[in-house]
Amino acid sequence: MEKYQEILSIKSYHTNKYGNASITSLFNILIEAAWAHAQVMDWGYDSLKSNNLFWVLSRIYFQIEKYPVWQDRITLSTWSAGTDGMYAYREYILENEQGEILLRASSAWLILDMETRKIFRLSDLMATFPKRIDSRACRNPKRLKPDLHPENLNFHPVLFSEIDINQHFNSVKYVERVLDDFGIDFLDRFEPAEVEVNYLKEGQAGDSLAVSANPLAEHEFLNCLVRESDGADLCVMRILWRARR
Repeated sequence: MEKYQEILSIKSYHTNKYGNASITSLFNILIEAAWAHAQVMDWGYDSLKSNNLFWVLSRIYFQIEKYPVWQDRITLSTWSAGTDGMYAYREYILENEQGEILLRASSAWLILDMETRKIFRLSDLMATFPKRIDSRACRNPKRLKPDLHPENLNFHPVLFSEIDINQHFNSVKYVERVLDDFGIDFLDRFEPAEVEVNYLKEGQAGDSLAVSANPLAEHEFLNCLVRESDGADLCVMRILWRARR
């Protein structure tokens, strides 16, 4: 199976105050490429919808070597890495015009039934599910365990702009909420070097959400996005920070 590639230009709306592509913009670029390639493979949104199914991102792991900047031209390569019977794996590499690798990522996806929200298992399709052999961008995302969080969390309602086409809280908005919770002073000094996300439950309109933060090591945090109504962790995220370059 061939890799799927796109050549992109970093626009002003992809960038942060420093002119670097933001982590959430890069996340959106990866997600869109995944949708596009799935469509080419006849595993896309329309194909699944006709069978009352849809894709959801379950886990993702990023390694960011260097952030592209405004007006950079970048090449995104992505490919299906097969299935273990439940998760479908997808790899990504982002390069600049000089061929330097800027970002590596690996993701794990689930197929859900639109009505029951139950997992559609791929066990019977393991031999035929699209897979590029012996080509890994980085390690697979790991299972992260939520940590205890304080009682005095600051909850904010889900906004209209945070709901996606599947009628749930958009996967990139989870990351955006967690990053913003670190505050401008911190974000002026540090940038993510690694981001790892486990999506646990769907957020929906009417929910109020808060971010908890627990340090794991120097410049490394475990964050949870918590729902007020039932105290459920909607996602757990590990971020390794480095001094802003």
